[in-house]
Amino acid sequence: MREYGIPYSDKIIPISLPENQVDFVGVLPTVMEMRGWNKVLSHMLDEPTAGPALSTMLHRGKHIVILVEDNTRHTPVKEILPILCQYLIANGCSLEQIEILVAPGTHRILTNEELWDKLGAYVLTQLKVSQHNYLDANQLKQLDDVFIGDMRVPILVNKIAVEADLLIGLGNIIPHPNAGYSGGAKILVPGCCGGETVSAMHTAAALMGFLPLGMEKNACREGLEKVADKVGLDFIINVVLNEKNQVADIVTGHFIAAHRVGAKKARYIFGVPVKEPVDIVISCSYPYDIDYWQCEKAVISGSFAIKKGGIMILVAPCLEGVAHNHDELLQWMNFNSNDLECRIRRIWENHSSGDLVAAGIAMGAVLARERASTYMYSSGLSITEITGLGYKCFNNLQDAVDTALNMIPNGRIGILPRGGDCLPFTL
Repeated sequence: MREYGIPYSDKIIPISLPENQVDFVGVLPTVMEMRGWNKVLSHMLDEPTAGPALSTMLHRGKHIVILVEDNTRHTPVKEILPILCQYLIANGCSLEQIEILVAPGTHRILTNEELWDKLGAYVLTQLKVSQHNYLDANQLKQLDDVFIGDMRVPILVNKIAVEADLLIGLGNIIPHPNAGYSGGAKILVPGCCGGETVSAMHTAAALMGFLPLGMEKNACREGLEKVADKVGLDFIINVVLNEKNQVADIVTGHFIAAHRVGAKKARYIFGVPVKEPVDIVISCSYPYDIDYWQCEKAVISGSFAIKKGGIMILVAPCLEGVAHNHDELLQWMNFNSNDLECRIRRIWENHSSGDLVAAGIAMGAVLARERASTYMYSSGLSITEITGLGYKCFNNLQDAVDTALNMIPNGRIGILPRGGDCLPFTL
């Protein structure tokens, strides 16, 4: 037996495993931090990865809106914003022209303490800061619909973003269960959209019938990029972080072309080679583990590395519970994938009531659950909540491991210490 350390929130939990049965520990490749990345960023505003220089878009008096993420992501926003603002000032703009719009999608808005932590003193003492709230109809403006295939998508977007003279999006690029990768247009859609538009994106993802993790092109991303094109997302600054959450690469410029370059880098940084799927996967939700809504990323990653009929052990703190703003998630988890697809399609086509965002999230988890049984260790969820997700609850991680090994005594084992953002792929 050998002891392995399993990441859990801000600590490491030791477990014992038969070393001769462990096929892989999915450690991300070591990638150096980009030296002097702040200076590189300044340069890349004038010479972007794709598209025209930011300076060519600037005019005195323009209302400049910068979209930033919430606290579920790890972009170094408070380091980037002063660099960007100083660039804008050097090119004839004033701080009074600039507004920061926090884009949490359907997540909860940030507390004052979280705003200070995310944005920093420079922004909060010198710039106007607003937060998007998808539940506030007064914040939204309706635009003409777009289509994803034959699916009509209504567009409701925050007025601040729509009415901006210049719209800039910040973000980071990691593998994402629905959009293939985060980053690019995703800061706007779903970041600044109303519930109908966000529902459409998740519905498009759910009805694909497969998990597009790591796919640069898929129905969900096609939809969000169509919306971003209609709104006018003028320029992006996206980082790719390494395993230490340091900036390893930066892409700037056109929200599609620059994003694709960053996605290729992200595939390398977050890729975990797997010779073949294993019988038992221990998938840790780190570093996206605030609630089950975020922790589910580890379920999706784990499903890419496990044999059909295997056992996944989900290690996920979920310290803020199941999900904010989406109380129907547990109800959606009661269905199999076929029934879930039928219900989603019926609600969408009939314009019936129902949280299709939660349904879309549930679809990914249900598809993974149908591939493998799931054991869960979490101090943030109750037994009722864990069983409501369709998982078997364990109060001790080692007990979960021992039970899995009793069920599959000679099973091959894999560990995903960063199931929250890794991309397992078969060699």
